[in-house]
Amino acid sequence: MNPGTVIDVSILVSVSSLLVAAATFFANRKKDIQQDSQGVLKANMKLDQICATTNETRSDIKAINSQIQALTERQIKTEAEIRTIWKRIDEIRDEIKEEIRKENEA
Repeated sequence: MNPGTVIDVSILVSVSSLLVAAATFFANRKKDIQQDSQGVLKANMKLDQICATTNETRSDIKAINSQIQALTERQIKTEAEIRTIWKRIDEIRDEIKEEIRKENEA
């Protein structure tokens, strides 16, 4: 082998190594892009699920608030009725006391 041939072989090996390295780089890059795409897809699916769950929770909270409002209104009405009943009981008691007092005087 003469010195020119050695240089040609070394250049050929160097160029071959660069081509293999470039091919490997681009192949790995494509795999990385696919993996990143899959990761983004999974993240989007999870975010969509979280969004759906949040919407369901909001709907449930609105329903609970409506029930609480209805129960509060019912309680207010019941308390008013109880006050009216006790007032009527007091009136009847006073009437009975008055009748008893009149009977005792007579």
